[in-house]
Amino acid sequence: MPRYFKHLFHRPFHKHGEISNRKTQTKQAKDDEKDITDTQSSTYSQPAPQPDRSTQIFQPQDLWEAAYNQLDERQRHILSTIQIPSDSDKGTDPRGIIGEVIEITKEQYEKYRQTGDGRTRRSSQKIINAALSYKDIISAVAALDPTQHAASAWTIVSLGLTMTKNHQGSRNALFESSEYLADVLTQSAFMEKRFYRDGHPNIRDNVSSTLLRLYMAILQYAAQIRKAQDPSMGRKMLDCLTDITDHPLTELKSSVEQARKELGTWVQLGGYLHCEQEARNLLDAIDELAKSMDSLAKEFSLEKLRVAEGALYDTYIDQHEDFCLPNTRTDILNQVSKWAMSDHEFIFWLNGMAGTGKSTIARTAARDFDKHGLLGATFFFKRGEADRSNAKYLMPTIARQLVNKYQQLAPDVLDAIRKDPFLATKPLDKQFDKLLYQPISNLGPDRSTVIVILIDALDECDGEEGMKAVLRLLSKLGDIQSVRLRIFLTSRPELPIRLGFKKEKSHCDLALHELPAPVIEQDIRLFLKHKLSAIRDERDEKLLPLDWPENENIEKLVEMTKPLFIFATTICRFVSEKKFLPHERLKRILEDKTAISGDRMDRTYLPVLNQLLSDTDESEAKQLKQEFQDIVGVIILLAAPLSMNALASLIKLPSNIVGNRLDGFHSVLRVPENAHLPVRILHLSFRDYLLTTRSSFHVDGHETHAKIAAHCLRVMGNQLKENVCDLASYGTQRKNIDAEVIDQHLPADVQYSCHYWVHHLQQSQGRISDTEILSFLKKHFTHWLEALALMGRIFEGVEMINILQSRTWGSIGDELSGFLYDARRFTLQSLYMAGIAPLQLYYAGLAFAPEKSVMRQCFYNKTSKRVQVLQVDKTWSPNLQTLEGHSHWVWSVAFSPDGRTLASGSDDGAIKLWDTATGTEQQTLTGHSDSVWSVAFSPDGRTLASGSDDKTIKLWDTATGTEQQTLTGHSDSVWSVAFSPDGRTLASGSHDKTIKLWDTATGTEQQTLTGHSSSVFSVTFSPNGRTLASGSADKTIKIWDTATGTEQQTLTGHSDFVWSVAFSPDGRTLASGSHDGAIKVWDTTTGTEQQQFVQNEDISNFSISLSACWVSLEGKELLWLPANYRAFVCHAIKDGILTLGYSDGRVTMIRFHTQ
Repeated sequence: MPRYFKHLFHRPFHKHGEISNRKTQTKQAKDDEKDITDTQSSTYSQPAPQPDRSTQIFQPQDLWEAAYNQLDERQRHILSTIQIPSDSDKGTDPRGIIGEVIEITKEQYEKYRQTGDGRTRRSSQKIINAALSYKDIISAVAALDPTQHAASAWTIVSLGLTMTKNHQGSRNALFESSEYLADVLTQSAFMEKRFYRDGHPNIRDNVSSTLLRLYMAILQYAAQIRKAQDPSMGRKMLDCLTDITDHPLTELKSSVEQARKELGTWVQLGGYLHCEQEARNLLDAIDELAKSMDSLAKEFSLEKLRVAEGALYDTYIDQHEDFCLPNTRTDILNQVSKWAMSDHEFIFWLNGMAGTGKSTIARTAARDFDKHGLLGATFFFKRGEADRSNAKYLMPTIARQLVNKYQQLAPDVLDAIRKDPFLATKPLDKQFDKLLYQPISNLGPDRSTVIVILIDALDECDGEEGMKAVLRLLSKLGDIQSVRLRIFLTSRPELPIRLGFKKEKSHCDLALHELPAPVIEQDIRLFLKHKLSAIRDERDEKLLPLDWPENENIEKLVEMTKPLFIFATTICRFVSEKKFLPHERLKRILEDKTAISGDRMDRTYLPVLNQLLSDTDESEAKQLKQEFQDIVGVIILLAAPLSMNALASLIKLPSNIVGNRLDGFHSVLRVPENAHLPVRILHLSFRDYLLTTRSSFHVDGHETHAKIAAHCLRVMGNQLKENVCDLASYGTQRKNIDAEVIDQHLPADVQYSCHYWVHHLQQSQGRISDTEILSFLKKHFTHWLEALALMGRIFEGVEMINILQSRTWGSIGDELSGFLYDARRFTLQSLYMAGIAPLQLYYAGLAFAPEKSVMRQCFYNKTSKRVQVLQVDKTWSPNLQTLEGHSHWVWSVAFSPDGRTLASGSDDGAIKLWDTATGTEQQTLTGHSDSVWSVAFSPDGRTLASGSDDKTIKLWDTATGTEQQTLTGHSDSVWSVAFSPDGRTLASGSHDKTIKLWDTATGTEQQTLTGHSSSVFSVTFSPNGRTLASGSADKTIKIWDTATGTEQQTLTGHSDFVWSVAFSPDGRTLASGSHDGAIKVWDTTTGTEQQQFVQNEDISNFSISLSACWVSLEGKELLWLPANYRAFVCHAIKDGILTLGYSDGRVTMIRFHTQ
């Protein structure tokens, strides 16, 4: 950011006495520096004469204390401020600081080992070697440093190592200075022990004299470094780095060299430092640990790619699913196998109507691909299962499998996750680009590598748009040439998929329902023989003869079931149920008229359903049908499968009754023996049949959805409460709550109800009254939000409220409408906060809610009143929501043409795209190296332009977040960008005083408009695109002809910078906003000023992001401050009342009741 411009926005203030204190500190620092320098140049004093050693026992002098005493008073004062870590078990034992040095060295080596810089390892090894050796020496000689002066010098070693964390550019110098000092301290300790304390009396005086001078030099060096790094001295950190790595170290080295010459033995010391191997072993252990940590870090990152449960072909959930029997479907499987190895169409589409065996063929093909090393990934869609019926988990699931099988993909995928940890939640296009397209494209060329991605039942993907998007994106993979990528896809021949394949030429297809009848019949015949023979072999041979079920019966079954494999499968499951005799059940099927004369689905499912009513009277039949509706009818319409126990709790029936009734439906439902595992539909056609059949088993979708919605409201009403997880503090953050605690207090039926009650209400088409809905919301709305926040689904709450407000199925009452409006405002205000600390809904959420809001009137209870904001707004302000995520000022925002997305450009160099309905961050676009001043959407919303302090303009694909082009040409910051109405031209205004017009298709510069004498802050096109207006720091507005680039008019009248210009819809009027506080309206034809509006404050648009969001009480986070309450300039606390003052004159008082 240019200096003069930033100065306009910075408003520094100083506490009383701050300036005079800084002057005093600066003067003190200069005096200290002078005194230390003077002392260094003085003559060293000699130690006092020693008594005759031949007549008394030698008492070693504390040389460190003697050296310390010869320092001047200021140097001793500075050294006294050094805090020396101690060993917790040994008090002031110097081994405390030695241990710290070793730990910090290990930590820093571990951090920088990946750079491959050998100097870091060598320095680390020498420091650890020196520290271990010193530790051995002081262990042998306890009195070596009784006054802790050597420990002060070791603290300086620790300081240099610690500073490498934040000053990477000086890392090597800091490591080397610490290494040198550690080496000198250890060698001098060895010299003192070996040649002064244990040495011959004749050399003690010379050794002590030399060591004394050396110790003084070390302590003076330590004092200078301590003074340099003390922030109270007013020194810059850069100066401190220089002091540590430059002049004082040179002086120390000079003193060391002199000591070496005098002693003449320093060169022999290396052999006595015996810990080199231990130091090497320690670093080797770090290397091994780092490898393990790297692997764990990779796994942790990949965990952010959620794998859809059950979507892989060999998962536990689907372990009982069938594969093609030997000698069946051979022609199809051979055709698929040849296609995979060919160089022709890269997509194989296997389609067929319901029940023709598509999924069984897909599982068999996946097994064959896997056996031959061709299978890259699978995804088996399944409607009614949240993870498997939604396209949002498709890309992460496929990417996770591909990375596990092809490790060379890992760097690109992990890099994408590191840059955007929430990538798996972003739009499908961006997921596809970052997780699949780019990583696979970057693989090294290897046309011998075949990777098959298999996707089954695309028609079971929720929503037509989801199907279209998946097909469109997968088709793009055909452009990749690095490897031979193949896509095997199955589905029903639904219209959106058929139309999609009409546009995709590079595919081959096979329709199962169009295969020759004899082929289908033979495969069904083999299947029935195999399955029924297996049933016979599992039963008592006395019950079933060896020739059962006889060829005649097999042929009858073939005739009944063709061409539906699902019919044959259902019959076999029905006959095989353990509680019944197989031959009697088969007889019942063969004699059932519907199995012969009904339509295909009646023939498949009515025989199974009719057995429910066999041998019952009218009353019993009626009860059984009702239980069928209550249990099976609910199962087929659940948004996600539930276990038998959770289902029983939801529909309020005993588990044993639910289990008993489900026992008769193993042929159409997967009912696990474990009551905690989910009950699933075996085939989607069973759901479709029950919803469309005219038989007595028909399930009314609307009525059943209403029934489920009512169950959900009942469950939530009984289970939800404030602080449902009994957390100890209302400041507890969600990341610190164990998942087991949440699951314990919010069982599966409760979580399901919280997540899906609005879905069922919407599908019921208004069969639950406003009164019931309002009654629930008035009692439990905040409890419901709390539960969603604990479940990590708080943002979905906004979408659900939007559905309730839209009420597409009918009109909405005034009272409910008013409640929902207030609820949405409250939720938008609380989203970010509740996602971090759910219970703050009751503290900050309600404390800051407007006085007359419905939320405050309904839910402001004893808990909320523990915190009282004494002045809050009467009603909701125009501010719908504050979007938080940038780390610095936000300079520019722009809405997409459809209003669904908001773009923001920030001083942190990032651009963020936000969902305007929920306030959730969709994407973060990174690429600029400096502040982003301006963002603008193209008219079709597909492209975003950004102008930056780095002198460039970038064009981005809004769907994928990828950078399309970088436009260079400006010689200074780009303040403003704007698209022409047709999107073909982009205008940019710059600090270099020019405006440039660019071709958006090619990125080429078309024209440069010159005329302003200072920065151009704003540019905008007229509605017809023929004219461009610009506002400048030269206080003028200019109007340009876009075709010729000529200046048409200059509008003058502002007395300061012109920040913004905008045309009216008809292009006849232009508005301008200025730093002079005025908004002027101009006639574009004549250039005359028509109107002026004046306001007292500057016209600018920026937001400030602070990290200090919490008010803490007694060290505990208590109250989350909403964004518009954080920019206080002063505060005071007295008698439990916190008062905040703001630059706009507001004062907020918050009372805390701490009892």
